[in-house]
Amino acid sequence: MSEYPEDEFDVAARDRGPEGVHREPPSLWRALAPFLAVIVIVPLLAWGAVSLLSDNDGDDAPLEPVPAATAPATEEPAPGETAEPTPTAPAEEPSEPAVPDVVRTASISVLNGAGVNGLAGRVAGELQADGFTTVGAADYTSGTPDVTTLYYRNAELAPTAQAIGTLLGIDNLVESPAATQNVEIAIVLRADYTGR
Repeated sequence: MSEYPEDEFDVAARDRGPEGVHREPPSLWRALAPFLAVIVIVPLLAWGAVSLLSDNDGDDAPLEPVPAATAPATEEPAPGETAEPTPTAPAEEPSEPAVPDVVRTASISVLNGAGVNGLAGRVAGELQADGFTTVGAADYTSGTPDVTTLYYRNAELAPTAQAIGTLLGIDNLVESPAATQNVEIAIVLRADYTGR
């Protein structure tokens, strides 16, 4: 100790305790809590958003055709009796050939690789106005493909891809599971895109 008598500054310093680098380090749990919260909360929010946006509750299953009613067999009249005319069902009018269903709930990503501000958003708006419900828009910086291309995941989506291609004036349709990993249909817009 020192040879000088204790004054009010020495008393205040003794009552305060250590400061600065002398503080106790925070606990491991307190340091990891924000990271753990992100690891748990973000996936839950993503799952909730996908569940809310997918709207896939099994209504897309094809219905089985109902068999046509068959006319009951008519009996031959007994000798001496007259046969009453039996009513016949009216002949069905020929209907239009069955058109494959367009899946309006397919997830679609419109990617702007043309460098035109707002192009992907405008095209996504056209798709939504036509009844497509899960449409997103983003910028695209990859060098491929060279021309505007519509990628679809599998053969079941071919009618939907054809309908979108007709709506937007896109002729280059490619079935590619690799190009549609996160969505069912991806549209890459290039400088050659003129729309309809």
